[in-house]
Amino acid sequence: MNSKSYNQNSSNEEPSLASMVSPLRIELSETTEGWCVEISSLTPCDAMMALAREDLLEDSTILSGSNTTNANSQWVACVHGPVELGDAKAIVHEVERASSPLCADFRMHSIVTSKDGESVTAHVRQYDDALTLVASAISQFASALTGYCCSTPDLGLIDSVLDKTGLLSMKPIETEVFSTFVDVGISTSGAAAPADSMMIYDIHSDTWHGE
Repeated sequence: MNSKSYNQNSSNEEPSLASMVSPLRIELSETTEGWCVEISSLTPCDAMMALAREDLLEDSTILSGSNTTNANSQWVACVHGPVELGDAKAIVHEVERASSPLCADFRMHSIVTSKDGESVTAHVRQYDDALTLVASAISQFASALTGYCCSTPDLGLIDSVLDKTGLLSMKPIETEVFSTFVDVGISTSGAAAPADSMMIYDIHSDTWHGE
């Protein structure tokens, strides 16, 4: 028998972890150059760390900048191979003006943009990279709720959940934390709709499972 690991707190108690966790909203869409992922609760640094793979970083150049039309909008991109100064300037110019940032240079395989430092819009060429970002965000959501360092879900599981609509919304109020597992309620119809799916995080085995 499993019991919940937290309860509603009275006014003189410390707030629960759930009360301090923001809802997570994710939207995945296909573009002409690859995939676009919008995530409401993931920092640009965490996004780039999730995308960082040794085989990519060894032969890649990292570029960053800010949008001159919006001082709060900053971006960081990973470009395959060395980038000369003239090319770097051209990439920066195109990133700020192109409707699809990956069009700035055919060697660019990912670019992460953020307006507030707490949410990101990422453009990636590979579908697995898009799934990796979503998995990282879900792991952080569960970690914030439980206080544990939760593993990232398998990409196949993320793919099966996103396959319905490309939209995921998770709210702390629709997530139940028990002594041995976490039941994460997921809405695939938008933030206003109730949960219609779920993912289970097993605390003891540090693994994720679908319905």
